[in-house]
Amino acid sequence: MPVVRELNAGRAKRGPDGLAVLDHLPEGPRRALVARLRMLREASGLTNEELVERLSKEGVTLSASRLSKFLNGHEVPSRAQVTVLHRLCDAAAGGESAPEAVKETQRLLYAVLDAERSAKPLRAKEFDLAETREQLEQLRVRTAADLSAMRDELERERTLRRQAEEALGRLVTAAGDHAREIGEIAAERDAARQRIVELEEQIRQHEAMLRLHDDDARHLDEMAAATARELVRYGSPEPVEVPEHTPDPTVRVKELVALVERLRDEDRDEEADQALRRVCEETPDLVPDLWQAFRTENRRLDAERLLVLTSMRCDGITLCKLWRTRRFGFEVHDVLMRERWVDDLVPVIASHTPFDELSRFVKACRERDESDALGILARSCRPRPFSEVSALRAAGLPIRWSLYWRLRAVVHGRETEHERIL
Repeated sequence: MPVVRELNAGRAKRGPDGLAVLDHLPEGPRRALVARLRMLREASGLTNEELVERLSKEGVTLSASRLSKFLNGHEVPSRAQVTVLHRLCDAAAGGESAPEAVKETQRLLYAVLDAERSAKPLRAKEFDLAETREQLEQLRVRTAADLSAMRDELERERTLRRQAEEALGRLVTAAGDHAREIGEIAAERDAARQRIVELEEQIRQHEAMLRLHDDDARHLDEMAAATARELVRYGSPEPVEVPEHTPDPTVRVKELVALVERLRDEDRDEEADQALRRVCEETPDLVPDLWQAFRTENRRLDAERLLVLTSMRCDGITLCKLWRTRRFGFEVHDVLMRERWVDDLVPVIASHTPFDELSRFVKACRERDESDALGILARSCRPRPFSEVSALRAAGLPIRWSLYWRLRAVVHGRETEHERIL
């Protein structure tokens, strides 16, 4: 702890603004970082209290005393804190943050963490993961841009091939002395065909790379979350921060709709279903928006497949949370021209959800007083085995026994007695 001892020794040597005199700070990465932070604060013209208030509006919780510790070099801020602090100071100074300037401030912070890695390994690992995540996101964006450009080129090549084939057909029909033109157009057609084959292969590889980038991003997010938990466990006073590069759900839904549509058109139905299964298992929060997008695009079969996979792959608690979004229904008019709400999710849950998860769904709906969901489920689950329906009724599902159900109960009781005798 030599750095802390030197800082404590110089506490009395402070300037008029309450900060330690920079000349008395120890030489090294900390001094360079403190000088940078002070320069930003002074250029902004803000006091510590004003800067703390603006940081709070950006989701960074700090006290004025803790900010003072950053500016005196007694503590080191996190990567996210430094980034937001730099942006706010530049905005207060009347300008916008240049990406190169922000990267330089982050580099100074990393130099401190790297020099003190043995004393603060968790903080250094947190920075390493954030930096790797940012680089991966940049690579993913470049890959997606290349993929979009190749798809555009593929469409142009297909148009050229179609035009060449049409022109070739007209010349063959006309025949006569057009042999040379026929040969040239045939060569153009063959070149377009070859380029289409190459582009299709490159597109498949780029799509595979995007899937790998997504997997890497999920792994990095898991490592970052684990690192944040360890920081909290070992007494870090900093709040857990939201990752800087959270994918936009709207963009993600549009990409999924386009991917499924393309895979269906190419007769790769199993891959399309696999993509939907991954959404249900890994990001079920996207299911309502994705279902709505399928219906908007008139892809009702994919909307139905999504609900079936959701009911089979998600647990009962998740299904209850999804239903509570009220995103899986629509208004219809009955014969008396009255509007009524028709739900699409619960009937699918009644038909396809495993019994254990269906029981959890009933329990979750009862605890949240979702009587509408229970009523729809009671009307929809009757085709299931009588033993399951009876167990659900005992668990609180509001099913009324009619004469038909009493007869089924008698038959079921006889079958149970027969099994017991055997």
